[in-house]
Amino acid sequence: MIHIKSGLRGSRASLFLCVGACMIFLAGSPACRRDQTQGRVFVSGLMTPAECQLFLLEQKDYELITLDSVVPDTAGRFGFIIYPAGSGIYAVRFPEGQQVVFIAAPGDTIRIRRNLSGARSVPVAEGNTETGLLQAFYDHAQSNLRKVDSLQAIVDRSQGADDFYACTLRIDSLLGRIWEDQRLFGKAFIRDHAGTLASLLAVQYHFGIKPVLSLQNDRQDYLRVDSGLMANYPGNRHTLLFHRWLQEIP
Repeated sequence: MIHIKSGLRGSRASLFLCVGACMIFLAGSPACRRDQTQGRVFVSGLMTPAECQLFLLEQKDYELITLDSVVPDTAGRFGFIIYPAGSGIYAVRFPEGQQVVFIAAPGDTIRIRRNLSGARSVPVAEGNTETGLLQAFYDHAQSNLRKVDSLQAIVDRSQGADDFYACTLRIDSLLGRIWEDQRLFGKAFIRDHAGTLASLLAVQYHFGIKPVLSLQNDRQDYLRVDSGLMANYPGNRHTLLFHRWLQEIP
């Protein structure tokens, strides 16, 4: 199953061999050059301020594979080029382990922006409908995570206070509401966008370390994602992996 968490934390040789072979043919064939340009995914971004090495990752079956790495220039600009066979799930990982997830298909241009001036900086990806949907889902989750952080800070400050027990009860109640909000948002997102790769990530999303939805309690949501993906992405590796996994679970 796919477990990519936004805002949290293979082989490069085959990629470089593929790109290198393409470059040989591109030198003598304008038609081939046009086809390769149309079939690529270009990922560009701007770091503020510029940082050290960034990594491009791809979701392959049950693990994230490192495809490439790059060091931004002095202005903070960076870029990657991917030549995918079809729609895929990718991430750019930053030095401290934070990463931004995006979905891309041949011909897409993905833009990533990040500004470290804020107290809690979160990278953002944009460039196509699927990535936009996924970003909206993660934005809602990040909002809830910030609320959890604020409540945890209150608990930490209340240690040793006379009303500490009453405070923890109130906090527990508020945390339960946040959890339920995330759960209902995820179910609504799947209902509205089943058949997208974004819904595949949503149905498997972990809020912290705990999955929000489960096959035991939310089987209909899993089946909705499965049927939608089989209709919209019938030959996609992520569709087939998820479909096989569902068939194996009683």
